[in-house]
Amino acid sequence: MIENALILAAGTGSRLKPLTDHAPKCLTEINGVPILENTLNNLLYTSIERCTIVTGYLSDAIQDTIGSRYNDIIITYLYNEHYANTNDMFSLWLAREILHAGTVLLEGDIFFRPETLKMAITQMDRKSCYLAGKYNGKENEILITTDSNNKVRSIEVLRDNKAGEIKQSNYMSSGMLIIQDTYGKYFSEWLIEFVNNKKVNLLFDDVLSTYVTAANLYIFEIQHNEWVEVDTLQDVGEAERVFA
Repeated sequence: MIENALILAAGTGSRLKPLTDHAPKCLTEINGVPILENTLNNLLYTSIERCTIVTGYLSDAIQDTIGSRYNDIIITYLYNEHYANTNDMFSLWLAREILHAGTVLLEGDIFFRPETLKMAITQMDRKSCYLAGKYNGKENEILITTDSNNKVRSIEVLRDNKAGEIKQSNYMSSGMLIIQDTYGKYFSEWLIEFVNNKKVNLLFDDVLSTYVTAANLYIFEIQHNEWVEVDTLQDVGEAERVFA
């Protein structure tokens, strides 16, 4: 059973201004609950014993809020000093050794339900996977196609307003993944290759897309009322409705 979690929370959250002028994106409140605290509360429902948070923008605010322990979960931090000029794949590269033991990988802007992650960890049983819902037509999402066994066939970061061309039967990432140890070792090597080639301002999904046929990755389907990715002020409103 996976015992580690990894939260990527280095970004500036520029699309959430003015909420992120003086607070990091992961501390944005949804109905009075900071996103990061919701994530950690949900991890308490799982087998997770240790959580690493990769910080950057307003890092001290995160450490001051969470500290070194969150109830039974031991908290450690990694600082991405290049957060302003890199993307989440570089933050993940900094934490790549954690992937070797298997980890729950979480973007720092996801507000979700506790049972969602617990069910995925329990039911996927040694399979690495995206937690993903049916694609809903939004732009700037991570589009995933699968075969009949829910094995991932392709991953595409939607850019250039391509959303209207995509079939609704495909999946979109929730920003939550379960990475088993064997897959994590491969993933770590792929990240190293990207950084060695100075490809640092990309999403980790771009890395997975490049190596999608190199190792088995699946989807665990979840419903749209189980998570909201909070990128904009409109997303804050949506999350507060969904989790009212």
